[in-house]
Amino acid sequence: MPCPVEALDDFAFIREMRPETRKRLSSKVTLTALPPAASVLRLGDVVDGVYLIRSGGIRVYYLDADGREGTLYWIEAGQSCILALNSLFTEIPYPAWAEAEADGVEILTVPGPLFRELFAGEPAAQRFLFEQLSERVFELQKLLERTMRLPQEQRLILLLLAHADADGTVRLSQEKLARHLGTIREVVARLLRHLASQGLVATAPRRILLLDRRRLMKIAAAEDETAFPLWPAGPRCSTAPGQVRAPLND
Repeated sequence: MPCPVEALDDFAFIREMRPETRKRLSSKVTLTALPPAASVLRLGDVVDGVYLIRSGGIRVYYLDADGREGTLYWIEAGQSCILALNSLFTEIPYPAWAEAEADGVEILTVPGPLFRELFAGEPAAQRFLFEQLSERVFELQKLLERTMRLPQEQRLILLLLAHADADGTVRLSQEKLARHLGTIREVVARLLRHLASQGLVATAPRRILLLDRRRLMKIAAAEDETAFPLWPAGPRCSTAPGQVRAPLND
């Protein structure tokens, strides 16, 4: 569907562009809404535009030789997919998979030829691309360091801390946690049982409750939730340190 002007205004770099450029964008950019888990891009796809996330989020992931998923990064509102940007400018196929997150996603698509033209003459477009690139390279470097340095239990704890809501509830299944970490569900189940035996978490189908956030952060050697920046940081858990909550019910 055509993109309303107010949707373009959600992006600071577009607001900085010249009026005539913004007018061209309003007639060329399309707005697409996708439901949760919908495929956005697949390995080998030809990228023919720049995808700007207006709301919701996208998970970008890979598949290993055994078919197990591993999350590379998330794309949130106001961001774009740096792998897709690279594919657009280098004309190489998309090297990963991308799917809509739990709340679905709204995507503004700028046609590839138009964005290349903007990049050649609009400083705001140039800044946006370089900011996206620098942020993502830094985050991927951190992910690589943690993957090589941290045991799986610490990586799981960091993921749980980042996804916990205000009540300390993580609304992800063990299968999905395993996909994010590039492992299998049985490994995640074993790690969660170990954490539960220490009074740190309680588990239920598709939910995990963090019982002692401070101890979890200490185990993960993390100062705060931002220690795992590739996952959107959730609100702080309202459970007081050391407070034990009843196990979750179905």
